[in-house]
Amino acid sequence: MTLPANIRVNVRAPFPSRVQGASFIQVSKSNGVWTITANYELLANFPSLTGTQVIVAFDPASGQFGLLTAPVVSGDGAYRLITASGAINVLGTDVVILTNLATPAAVNIVLPQSSVRNGLPITVKDIAGNANTYNITFVPFSGETIDGFSAAAAAANGVAVIDVNYGKKTLYPLTFGGWYLI
Repeated sequence: MTLPANIRVNVRAPFPSRVQGASFIQVSKSNGVWTITANYELLANFPSLTGTQVIVAFDPASGQFGLLTAPVVSGDGAYRLITASGAINVLGTDVVILTNLATPAAVNIVLPQSSVRNGLPITVKDIAGNANTYNITFVPFSGETIDGFSAAAAAANGVAVIDVNYGKKTLYPLTFGGWYLI
């Protein structure tokens, strides 16, 4: 499916001589052909995303348009609270994981295959203030790396570890495999 760049109408009545668009819709005429386009640069910028906003997204691979809600894009209110230690699997819906363990202990954050995240990063934060004593360690999917390090090397070099009380890290998935930090 191609983008609907033009709208063509065959009518027996003459098209009005003066046609104009509103808001971000622009109308132009060249060589007798009228073109109606959307100019998104004319839209005002929102200072922040809110839960009431809807965003239109286009996937060039499938040629499809779709809707996203602003909280999904921004991560507003989209967190999962972890209160038990052990291995925590990152879910496809996770944007932020907060660790607040009832009994402080080490936690392993098990990352999925990076390609299934579709570019959505994951942020993990120690909100209990126990990470210095009880580290939070990221475990990448089998064969994947974090900042180019294997799982063991990433942990040994501190790349895959939150070891500061109230610390946080955000990992971004690489579409070709692996994760990176900014």
